[in-house]
Amino acid sequence: MSDNTPLVSICCLTFNHEQFIRQCLDGFLMQQTTFPIEILIHDDASTDHTETILREYEKQYPDKVFPLYETQNKYQQGYGGRMDIEFNYKRARGKYIAYCEGDDYWTDPHKLQKQVDFMETHPDYSVCFHRCQHLNTYTGQLSADHCGPYFAHGEEAVDISLEMFFEQWITQPLTMMFRRSSFTPQWQKQYKHYRDMHEIYHLLTVGKGRLFSFVGGVYRYHAGGVNSMITARQYCENSYLIDREFYQINRTPLAKKNYLNTLASCITYYAKHNTARAIQMTWRHLITSHDLHAFAKFALFIIKQFKCHRSPSPNK
Repeated sequence: MSDNTPLVSICCLTFNHEQFIRQCLDGFLMQQTTFPIEILIHDDASTDHTETILREYEKQYPDKVFPLYETQNKYQQGYGGRMDIEFNYKRARGKYIAYCEGDDYWTDPHKLQKQVDFMETHPDYSVCFHRCQHLNTYTGQLSADHCGPYFAHGEEAVDISLEMFFEQWITQPLTMMFRRSSFTPQWQKQYKHYRDMHEIYHLLTVGKGRLFSFVGGVYRYHAGGVNSMITARQYCENSYLIDREFYQINRTPLAKKNYLNTLASCITYYAKHNTARAIQMTWRHLITSHDLHAFAKFALFIIKQFKCHRSPSPNK
């Protein structure tokens, strides 16, 4: 690796992020490192002033900021979760890839240095993460992530197993750094509904994972986010499609458990909102699990919810 070759490639997807992109880019540029970095940005044909802002930074930092501007929206063309692979990863030169979308941002100027220092001395690790905060754009409220219990005794870092990964969503992609040599682009070709979870899962199958206790960034909830403000119904349907396909391809006990948990959550939701859909998912749960006890429990819950919604109001 030459002195000018970046050790870390920062990959960023953006679309109509004019309100947020400056804070995101400033978080990249404030990083204090002993190594070169490159900032690869894919602007998916933004219709606001995102492109103008990117061109400003590109002109100011021509040796670091490398945007790719689209004239047609690739997300609408069906690229979905594969966009970073197609438009950023393929042009990355770094040994490591760090990820952050244009509406999120980093807050720790030593984030990259901390992660690289660990990865350089632990070649058996393929990926590492850190903690982050969640920002509700409408209320301005900052909240902690869901990782607190892992650090209840003052741990500086914990290893991430596949079991932990399926137990809960450990952290947000903006915290992730992975070894480029551990990543295989062909992974995404197996899936129609490729997402962050697939990438992290496969990285954890080829190496270890590490979660640091330091808070290094902010994940932003806003209406323009792809997933952050979707309805409960959309969340159920998206999760069902993603986890069903994931189990169909990865026939492992963990993938099965994850799919059954998703079906159970969807049944609970649809029992209160769409009886026919709840019944469909209950049958799918039975076909997959062969668990008659669970089937009976779900059936009774659906009946109870149906009766509850059919009962006349006591005021009538």
